[in-house]
Amino acid sequence: MHPLLNQLLRPWRMLKHGTQLVVYGAKATFFGRQLTLSQDKLQHINDGDLLLFATLRNEAHRMEYFLEYYRNLGINHFILVDNGSDDGFSYWIKEHEDVSVFYTTHSYKASNFGMHWLNYLLRHYGSNHWCMTCDPDEFLVFPKQEDLSLQQLCQYLEQTHRPSFYTNMVDMYGKGALRECIYKPGTDPLLSHPYFDRSGYFYHENKPYTSIWAQGGVRLRTLFKNNPVQAPALNKTPLIKWKWYYAYISSMHMAIPRKLNKGYQQGLTGALLHFKFIADFEEKIIEEMERKEHYGDSLEYKKYQDFLQNSMHFEPGVSIKYQGWKQLQQLGLIVNQELN
Repeated sequence: MHPLLNQLLRPWRMLKHGTQLVVYGAKATFFGRQLTLSQDKLQHINDGDLLLFATLRNEAHRMEYFLEYYRNLGINHFILVDNGSDDGFSYWIKEHEDVSVFYTTHSYKASNFGMHWLNYLLRHYGSNHWCMTCDPDEFLVFPKQEDLSLQQLCQYLEQTHRPSFYTNMVDMYGKGALRECIYKPGTDPLLSHPYFDRSGYFYHENKPYTSIWAQGGVRLRTLFKNNPVQAPALNKTPLIKWKWYYAYISSMHMAIPRKLNKGYQQGLTGALLHFKFIADFEEKIIEEMERKEHYGDSLEYKKYQDFLQNSMHFEPGVSIKYQGWKQLQQLGLIVNQELN
């Protein structure tokens, strides 16, 4: 775009995004009324605590290690939305004093795939906290994490005047067929799903939102190779020093105000290891195909169902075993120009 035209459009864009903040705030308030506090440990939240927000449904088998992993990183309190789980999650979670749970059976799809619920909770409980927002199958990695806690990373971001932290999502998988990749609850998913695609990632700027659109990895290579434009987005900004008027507008892929999306431009980024492809995923596919509560009437899940007939993910020369954040840095999936 010509620089002069870009300058002329700037006031319109500012008005547009300002209006979006009001609209998403109103939607958060409306959809927040669908939530019922079913496990109240909110009194344990202190000033300066790191908080984690997530929406889940029938993910009890993942939660033991998920909570352990993020506690070890430095998360102080978890605020979860349980969207009608019937796998015993509500009973299992009761023993955890650092977890508050909001319950709803309302439509995941209608709530912008859970984001209006999370925006409501972030607004009410996350303001002035560093907040990690992710799914139960996503695990944050960042430069120097063997030496730095998440709290120290957030302190560094704050000292360098950065309100957010950008990550690339890295899809992980096992070596055999999907049905053979058995995940044992409570264990590190890297034990059963240690591989990812070393190459095949693509990036496109989204200038109106000062963000970047990332695609690639095993899902593009196998499920969307004939139509790569429809491949899932891999760019996420899961860690933000939240303010009451902030909002996510497209999962954790994009947020407003636009400055929150600029983390990819800076010399420090991380990754989210994404463990979608575990053995019980076939049951998940069947359930979500019936519910049609995901994007595009669960188009992605329709592709997963077709793919199960020949569900080998491993590809020699492309698939490599995960060895840590330094490996991701060497492959360009993490940037570390600052922490030595």
